[in-house]
Amino acid sequence: MGSRLIGYGSYLPEKVMTNQDFEKIMDTSDEWIVQRTGMRQRHFAAENETVVDMASAAAARALENAKLTIDDIDLVIVATTSSELDFPAVGVQVLGRLGATKNMPAFDVSGACTGFIYALHCARAFFTAGMHRRIMLIGAEKMSRFIDWTDRSTAVLFGDGAGALIFEHSTSSYSGIIDTVVMSDGREFEMLHGSMDHHIIMNGPETYKKAVTLIPAAASYIMEHAGITADNVDWIIPHQANLRIIQSGAQRLGFPLEKILVTVDKHANTSGASGVLALSYGLDNGLIKKGQLVLYPAFGSGLTWGAALVRI
Repeated sequence: MGSRLIGYGSYLPEKVMTNQDFEKIMDTSDEWIVQRTGMRQRHFAAENETVVDMASAAAARALENAKLTIDDIDLVIVATTSSELDFPAVGVQVLGRLGATKNMPAFDVSGACTGFIYALHCARAFFTAGMHRRIMLIGAEKMSRFIDWTDRSTAVLFGDGAGALIFEHSTSSYSGIIDTVVMSDGREFEMLHGSMDHHIIMNGPETYKKAVTLIPAAASYIMEHAGITADNVDWIIPHQANLRIIQSGAQRLGFPLEKILVTVDKHANTSGASGVLALSYGLDNGLIKKGQLVLYPAFGSGLTWGAALVRI
């Protein structure tokens, strides 16, 4: 049993925080931020706007795009690390918000910036086992909750938003979620983690070194496992953490820059929502077309890393 993509949707909060806005409140500059990250703006949720609000908005748009209702879905998986409530799962709350009546299961996965790939990995397993007909995957993050406004090295990096994809079972193994690989190494979690006071702690240079090595490694592994080369891939949508990391990874993999979809300048790093927001942007703007093959590699706290191959 395979799958096929039948719907997508995204949500970005109304408030936009530009680099110039950061110049007004801390010792930084647009030039400093752009040179180091490639970021120019990011969206921030309103104070009373929650991860569930954003996830539900993206899910509703994906259902509208697929011409379905929430009761047509039989499993919801949400990738998030920033839920305001310790429990219940964001996925369960989304079902309640959208008025689901059929008691389908829902759960969250916490893989930080690799979270959406972990969600894709779970969905692929469920489809392979023939356990579910339609699965909705959501990446939703309110990373602004964790910003330390005294630390310019991390404050400018993150943004908020949500995206959702709906997959349906298919007899073809060459559509939808074709392959996934996920890995982790808990020995180096202190390199990038959340503190007890809900701030992001990051060793920037070491994180950069790991990211530019492990993202291409995951991409190379999954292409080799699938028996394809870079020439077979139409688009690579890397985790949108940093433009220099994206460019370095493309160079190592031999991908031409015109095949790399970049939204880090518009959204900054939205953690588990990064890849699905970028994919939605590509679809909305006619860049990504039906039938094309997308490679999505990511790296995040944990340490976690992995990649997914998805046929649109």
